[in-house]
Amino acid sequence: MDIEDFFQDYRQELIAHAGAESNYLRSTFIEKMCALIEDEGAIPDFTQVDYKHTQKGLAVDAWSYDPAVFKLTLFVSDFRDEETLQTLTQKEAEDSFKRLSRFVEICHKHEFVKSLDEAMPVVTLAWFILERHEKIKQLAFVLISNARVSSRISKLQTNEVAEIKTTQEIWDVERIYRIETSGRAREDIDIDFCSSDKKGIPCLPAHREGQPMKSYLLVMPGSVIASLYEEHGERLLEQNVRTFLQFRGNINKGMRNTLIREPEMFFSFNNGLSATAEDVKTDREGHFIQSVRNLQIVNGGQTTASIFTAQTKDGGNADLSKVYVQVKLTIVSPDRVDVVVPLISECANTQNKVSAADFFSNHPFHRKIEEFSRRLWAPAAAGKVHQTRWFYERARGQFINKQAGMSHSEKKKYLISHPKNQMFTKTDLAKYVRTFEGFPFDVSKGAQMNFSLFAGELGKKWDPDEGRTFNELWFQKLVAKAILFRNLDACVLRSPWCNGYKANIVTYTLAKFSDMVKQHNRHIDFLKIWTCQNTPEPLAKQLLQIAQDVNDIIINPPATATSNISEWAKKPACWDAVRSTVMKLDSIVYDYLLENHKNKEMEKDAGRKDEIQLGIKNQTYVFEKGAMFWKSLREWNSSHRKLTHKQTGCLDIACDIPRKIPTESQSEVIIEAEKHALSNGFFVG
Repeated sequence: MDIEDFFQDYRQELIAHAGAESNYLRSTFIEKMCALIEDEGAIPDFTQVDYKHTQKGLAVDAWSYDPAVFKLTLFVSDFRDEETLQTLTQKEAEDSFKRLSRFVEICHKHEFVKSLDEAMPVVTLAWFILERHEKIKQLAFVLISNARVSSRISKLQTNEVAEIKTTQEIWDVERIYRIETSGRAREDIDIDFCSSDKKGIPCLPAHREGQPMKSYLLVMPGSVIASLYEEHGERLLEQNVRTFLQFRGNINKGMRNTLIREPEMFFSFNNGLSATAEDVKTDREGHFIQSVRNLQIVNGGQTTASIFTAQTKDGGNADLSKVYVQVKLTIVSPDRVDVVVPLISECANTQNKVSAADFFSNHPFHRKIEEFSRRLWAPAAAGKVHQTRWFYERARGQFINKQAGMSHSEKKKYLISHPKNQMFTKTDLAKYVRTFEGFPFDVSKGAQMNFSLFAGELGKKWDPDEGRTFNELWFQKLVAKAILFRNLDACVLRSPWCNGYKANIVTYTLAKFSDMVKQHNRHIDFLKIWTCQNTPEPLAKQLLQIAQDVNDIIINPPATATSNISEWAKKPACWDAVRSTVMKLDSIVYDYLLENHKNKEMEKDAGRKDEIQLGIKNQTYVFEKGAMFWKSLREWNSSHRKLTHKQTGCLDIACDIPRKIPTESQSEVIIEAEKHALSNGFFVG
């Protein structure tokens, strides 16, 4: 797919999401772009405001504030409703950034902020800039455009606006194209250590030539660690959900005291960081690390948080020039990241064992959902002829890469059975699940934080046997939740009473509806929704009624709560207010509900069916691996002695394929033996 084809697909996707109504295209584009940037880890969440004052030359379309680094990010859009790919010029970019600058400057004037209509979503942002400007240490201006940046734009400015350090960045259609077609989870992070010290960071190689992975020990200045997080933020923590959650917590008081009172002792008192990277460049002698690609802090979230925060005024104005931190850096090739990084992190986190579910895309849960999405056909929707599939994109770029090499006719046929609007990601999945579980306040915290919380909860209860809970029925229910969520999202977008906060309204509405159903001792009949592949009209009408009431609660926080509506929606108190508000469940909706005993029977039947299918799947897996693979595992175990007697006995049968075929139970034992061996260093190149 070239960029022109990508642009056409992207445009059609916007049109489909906006319901072919051009007045919603721009708003849909802003939401989609900000969500992608959030998914990249560049911002923790976002609030869309769609504000423009032509006469004063002001504009701001969305905003995000990251309290961890005191960074306010403002978005302005350059959307073109054109059928062909356009070019974004230097002057157009500069004009857009000037609108953001003027907006920030005028928000420091009380009379302007006070003159804004209280019903406008931008009011919260304006008051935030006016009253909490001391909390803003960094400003980031982001221009989002569905045009392609002109090749003449070579450098963007870094200056000050309202005496705040300000950077400029552009996300154009070509940048989206590169990300979506790269097959990588995120954009690369290239770090040049020579920018802070001409030689780089001193290091001690901790590997021998010929070893599969390189490792280094280094001592990193505290100021470098602080500046790395200030620049790259949560993208440094993406491989480890637990580290991500650690960083979001409060500063460690013990570390803070050391940083302020005895900074020279921090190296002695602290355990340091464990980190990984995909590539490293050293000087000729190998004594200094000059640059790294895709650095990830695998263990040390509390340390990173404490160092960064302690240097600020609120954190104690610590002198980081005396602070040094030991770092163990392991170089892991991109093709082995998903396998090796979780093992490194699990070993590094010795105080609190890290669950395997802390890791984003390689966990068995995600692979199981992926397998269902590739195998199960959804019924044809009303008025449609073809059955379709809901494509779970476990890793970035899977959907586009699946079409690589297809002819135009093959691609057209593929998209009929795999519509782009039925593709969903890991963060989408977490959003749907946690909404119906009753955590709309967590969903409102942003895609990455909500996914991290989802993964953390999954890690606490995940067990290979309990994993059978996630069967075909669970997947079908998940798709039904996606249908309800997406259809309501589109309806709220078009509702005259919705002036903003759509994302919050949708998650709270569905959580409220689910709670109302439970209060009536019922379950939503998700299979009915799966069967019709749409939200039934009576149900859609009920949800929209609830949504209007929810909107009133969200945009009118009590006097005792924060006046910032986005922050109010992130609090359990907001959910308490929504839950406690009495709303009527229409009688006609009962046609789409199940009694408790019927729901239990359905889940039992699904569990039995999944157990049978799992046995067949295990047998097929062992058979297709072949005798040569299992012989290599047996040979490895003969020298390492890591497998049990039962495992080696079953392994002997697998080594005699196809003359002998392991049973379903034996296949399960063999697969467990392979997993155990892999965690102990077994590797077949």
